[in-house]
Amino acid sequence: MSKFEGLSDSITKSLALEWEPIALKFSDKPDGRGDSSSKLRVCEAFDSVRRENEIINFSKPNCVCPGGRHYLGLEILPVETVAAVWTKAHKAYESMGSAIISVNQQPQPIKRGDYAILGPLKLFEAEPDLVIVFANAQQADRALALASFRGAEPFAFYPISNACSCITYALAKGQPEINFLAVHARRMAKWSPNELVVAMPFHDFEATVSNIPSSGYGTAQMEKPKL
Repeated sequence: MSKFEGLSDSITKSLALEWEPIALKFSDKPDGRGDSSSKLRVCEAFDSVRRENEIINFSKPNCVCPGGRHYLGLEILPVETVAAVWTKAHKAYESMGSAIISVNQQPQPIKRGDYAILGPLKLFEAEPDLVIVFANAQQADRALALASFRGAEPFAFYPISNACSCITYALAKGQPEINFLAVHARRMAKWSPNELVVAMPFHDFEATVSNIPSSGYGTAQMEKPKL
């Protein structure tokens, strides 16, 4: 069993996850095992990868959603364009002015490579940049607490965000990010209303798994409080 298979297996079993984690790595060349031709949205690819155990090489031509290209750093859009989508298409803000102020306060994407390789963590052969866990509320709480076992700073949550924005936010902050999956993404990709996404930079994910035996949020036996 490879290192990445072991990490995937450990968190899946310990948190009783329905789906094994997937991972993302930026590169200047595609993964030879991956699909580079299928045209998908990032939120659709999340679901396809976890169900089909496939690898997808996202690039500017085959990522069909402008927001996905933006948050992957494949084609960074002007703030005004992002704000217009939120205001006019998704009706998330009352005005362009409100949207621009909000978007400007969010972490911004940067170009990290020509390809964003998305696949099951267990199939990775080199360390990914990000690991994505699909969880319900209880599992998400446990995952974030495990990541914080050795101490953590509070992290900001940015409401009104796409499923794919967790990629930019987690990497820009260098911290785990919880994503509630926007209502339009849920409808489009037919996500369960109980599902959340927890995205973690790889070093945080690795720490999360290593903390499982020692933390009460993992497998350590909790003691009853003395009154």
